Amino acid sequence: MLTQLKEKVIYPEPKKQSVIIEVNDLNVYYKNNHAVKNVSIPIRERSITALIGPSGCGKSSFLRTINRMNDLIAGAKCQGEIMYDGINLLDKKIDVVALRKEIGMVFQKPNPFPKSIYENIAMPLKFSGIRGKTRINEIVEESLFQAALLEEVKDRLTQSALSLSGGQQQRLCIARALALKPKVLLLDEPTSAIDPVSSAKIEDLLLTLKKQVSLVIVTHNMQQAARIADQTAFFYEGEVVEYDDTPVMFTNPAFKRTEDYINGRFG
Repeated sequence: MLTQLKEKVIYPEPKKQSVIIEVNDLNVYYKNNHAVKNVSIPIRERSITALIGPSGCGKSSFLRTINRMNDLIAGAKCQGEIMYDGINLLDKKIDVVALRKEIGMVFQKPNPFPKSIYENIAMPLKFSGIRGKTRINEIVEESLFQAALLEEVKDRLTQSALSLSGGQQQRLCIARALALKPKVLLLDEPTSAIDPVSSAKIEDLLLTLKKQVSLVIVTHNMQQAARIADQTAFFYEGEVVEYDDTPVMFTNPAFKRTEDYINGRFG
């Protein structure tokens, strides 16, 4: 459960539809900086939603708000609704630890723990209360397999995760997030710090993962968004200028500003 309350709070039953997260009138402030302005978009179940736009336009701020990572930033304030499973995730009563198990996150720069490949996945499992070496071993193997990394590391699980290449480290971070069985995975430019071959592997991985997990990805790579995203939201100066199915967005955008950005005229 995401809520740990002394008194039981009754939330409305979620509607049976293909939207897993509904964002309504979201505003994010960092002291006097209004970083995200009145954003309302759906995150669809078992699909890839790409967030595109120039640097500083609010994409990462929006992404971090979904699983309350902005709580860690001094002076940050969020208003609006992020509805998930009938609950507003901005509710202060939310158990953010439980939330981040269900809505995981992978960052731009790979950040494996300075421990073995095995312990990078086993440690979060132990902290989350999973016990039994056999069960943990099963989840470690399954997560590495899901992240398309098992064949590359199965004979060196006791080696340091820092001995892996950048692309392998990023897939290990994805495996670590998948081990906790999230329903949504947030990815903040997950391929920008790695080589093109590793980027292609992660794109293929994401296309496979969307069969079981809803994915939201921030990317500056228009070709990447066009290749893998089902829906795309174009952010500009904190606002969503346009949100649509990706093929529509990239072939027939509704606004000239969207067309200009996609075609590289600014950004």
